[in-house]
Amino acid sequence: MPPALAPEQRLEIVDRHRKGETLTVIARDLGIHYETARKWARAGRRQGRQALVHRPRKPIGQLKGVPPEVIACLLQLRKDHPSWGIPYLRVQLLHDERLTEQQRAKVPSLSSVYRFLRSYEDRAPKVTLKNTVPSTPLVRQASHPHHLWQMDLKEKCHVQGLDYQITVANVRDIYSSVTVGAVVFALSRRNATLSTADMQDACRECFTAWGLPDILRTDKGTCFTGNFAQTSFPSAFSLWLAGLGIKHETIAKGKVTQNGCVERFNRTYSNLVLRDGPFDDIEQMRELSQCTIDFLNRCYPSRAGRCHGQAPLVVHPEAQQPRRPYDPEREHELFDLQKVDRYLAEFTWQRRADMVGKVSLADQDYYLTRANKGQVFDVTFDPADRNFCFKRPDGEMVRRITAASLDAEDLTDIRGHPRR
Repeated sequence: MPPALAPEQRLEIVDRHRKGETLTVIARDLGIHYETARKWARAGRRQGRQALVHRPRKPIGQLKGVPPEVIACLLQLRKDHPSWGIPYLRVQLLHDERLTEQQRAKVPSLSSVYRFLRSYEDRAPKVTLKNTVPSTPLVRQASHPHHLWQMDLKEKCHVQGLDYQITVANVRDIYSSVTVGAVVFALSRRNATLSTADMQDACRECFTAWGLPDILRTDKGTCFTGNFAQTSFPSAFSLWLAGLGIKHETIAKGKVTQNGCVERFNRTYSNLVLRDGPFDDIEQMRELSQCTIDFLNRCYPSRAGRCHGQAPLVVHPEAQQPRRPYDPEREHELFDLQKVDRYLAEFTWQRRADMVGKVSLADQDYYLTRANKGQVFDVTFDPADRNFCFKRPDGEMVRRITAASLDAEDLTDIRGHPRR
């Protein structure tokens, strides 16, 4: 805030303007804004020169005209949820059931709440960081709701009241900025990381509420891609998505900005839920998590470009209607094994037989006889009979073996049919 004008400067503005000088010239000479010069010229005309001498600046942070009930609710929310951002805090105040309609109409502006809390809490001024545009291009843009979802994990978090860590799988729809889900998992010492089966469960929860997306974008974590980086064979999770008609897209290594929407939401979720509490149990935390997501989707003004300062579902109500409905009880009808076969047919794998002629593929062993020990083979998948074809580099077919653990039952129930 600029320093207040001295009394002699205020009087100079009034006197010069009365003599016929324009406010533009006066403001330029004094090095002040035109609006400031006009303010004091009007005050002198209405109240006289003497009134300009003793006019102390309004104390910063005072909420004059705001009912004490509103201030009490504001301070209570701030005390109960210190990690909430001020914009989110004010919107929660506007929806507080303890206030009447007349009191809600007196809720102060966002800037007034900022000044009041800064003065009340005696905090240092907020430092505004330079806004830079990420240089990493997105893999693909979305053209309609549920065209592209981003999924990411907020891993191994300590939460007040819980004596174990939790991991949250967050999912966001890119086009509408709707938060599709935040699935909370409790971790144990034996299972400190999530598995492919856990990701299948998380997706089912989101699919049931919002339907199937066209594309699901994740990073290259092993719970999503398995051992693809080492074996180049798709994970059971990727094959399950393919069977449901969903393309599994992964970001480039080190390019987290390609998943920027959900990465930014991880921080929002951390402030609004993970740093809240303490919680009696994980179910209480899950309840708060769901209430927070509903509030963000339906009430909280989003800063996303397509939301125009309104809540995502207010601007994009069509996102509530699944484009491709999903029912977990009817998943076997929606799952198309032919789509999985066509996807596998796009790959070619190179494998070397060991000393007994064994080749490993997708955690399954295939025997090609001892005569082939030490030889390298090009392996392809034939969707016509669901066989793996083992060929020598010169193209000679050596053997065809039926693929194992790639049936619909294996892929739709990863937990019940784990690969060896």
